[in-house]
Amino acid sequence: MKKTLLLIALVAISICSRAQISTVYTYQFQHLLDSLCARYKIKGLSAAIYIPNEGTWNGASGVSHDNVPITTDMYFPIGSNTKTFTSAIILKLQEQGKLTINDTIGKWIQNPNVSGQITIKQLLHHQSGLYDYSNNPGFSTAFNADFSKIWAPEDMLQFLKAPVAAPGGQWDYCNTNYLLLGLIIKQVTGQPLQQTYRDMIFNPQSLSNTYYCPQEPIPANVPHGWYWGGGHFGDMQIEADYTLEAALSSSCSAGAIMSTAEDNVMFWHKMMTGAIINSSSLTQFKETVDIGGGDGYGLGVFNYHNINGRTVYQHGGTHYGYINENLWDEETGVCITVLSNQDSLKNPFLFTKVVMALHRITTKMPPTAVRDIQKQSKPILVYPNPASNFIKTDAGTINDASYSITDMSGRRVQTGTLTQGPNTIDIANHTSGMYLINIYNKEGMLSTQRIQVIQ
Repeated sequence: MKKTLLLIALVAISICSRAQISTVYTYQFQHLLDSLCARYKIKGLSAAIYIPNEGTWNGASGVSHDNVPITTDMYFPIGSNTKTFTSAIILKLQEQGKLTINDTIGKWIQNPNVSGQITIKQLLHHQSGLYDYSNNPGFSTAFNADFSKIWAPEDMLQFLKAPVAAPGGQWDYCNTNYLLLGLIIKQVTGQPLQQTYRDMIFNPQSLSNTYYCPQEPIPANVPHGWYWGGGHFGDMQIEADYTLEAALSSSCSAGAIMSTAEDNVMFWHKMMTGAIINSSSLTQFKETVDIGGGDGYGLGVFNYHNINGRTVYQHGGTHYGYINENLWDEETGVCITVLSNQDSLKNPFLFTKVVMALHRITTKMPPTAVRDIQKQSKPILVYPNPASNFIKTDAGTINDASYSITDMSGRRVQTGTLTQGPNTIDIANHTSGMYLINIYNKEGMLSTQRIQVIQ
């Protein structure tokens, strides 16, 4: 009996001590996404934040197309974020004794525009001096001539030109480097690239929502990608007659992976904490070359200082209609992934306006032990959702609460006050679509929620 009581007590202690991300902060994360989408007219955002010992928050805002909202289970091409995965595989092959990053590449790559004396490390560091195949006008012409063509990695070699610099010189970001790394991986392993990514990273790390495409089937739940051209937004899938299969095949080991925000943030957490590569490899991964401004580039990762007062490692990516940025905070271990279906945002904008803003919230969070004893108010729920003629909410004992409703363009369409207890809000005059309701008082924001109106 004593053993049983002790076991029950231990289970109770375990349950009570298991930390969760406070709703005070999850509301701030979601409110920020919704506010930024409205303010900057961003098509859509899907984000995930991993906080050690607390868990993962997932949020989304905006639309895919028409009135189809972005949801957290949607898959996005992650573009050059693929390079970090490719680097991980190279380092794991080194751990297995199948190569070293100091090997010269001539034993695997023979091309008149590629020096065989370039090392694998120089490819990883973007110090090869090679010409970027994706900058060749001939590549764009060939790609645009047939949106249905599935390219093999070897096909990209025809677009190489003479090197732009000698190996080992100044850092110069170049997709050719990671294209060649993929070809080396393919020869060393003797199997298709998609199988290597799955066997070495996706499956062992339980990244069940991450795919190397189009060799692995493209998931069904993908938002439409948007570009800016001719003074208006264009839907890549409709106006550009564009297929993801063709574009992803041309990116190969430099940019062919698709993932959800949650899977991608877990990759970053595991990569940066030694779950994917060992401690020696992780040390090499984080050793940087100078890229200017006191910042550096490691083996497939950027290193920035003084981001909200912190040192961070990160990599972003862009892919026809899509863009993403990621961050790992060296001090706290916080990881952030933000994916968007609007490539015209550009990576610096997405990083500074969205990722850094989310990160700034995490830097203001007190330690877990302090938060565990803070009294948190219950969330104010709005229902039904979807709704038609009215929505209801319960303000409880909160005094002087007000609300505002905005559409997804950021236009405020309704405001009002709330009394203590249950409230009914008439929304019969609003057209069908997605809206944002904010509930607040003089103490600040109390609740932010998206609602779908169906008339």
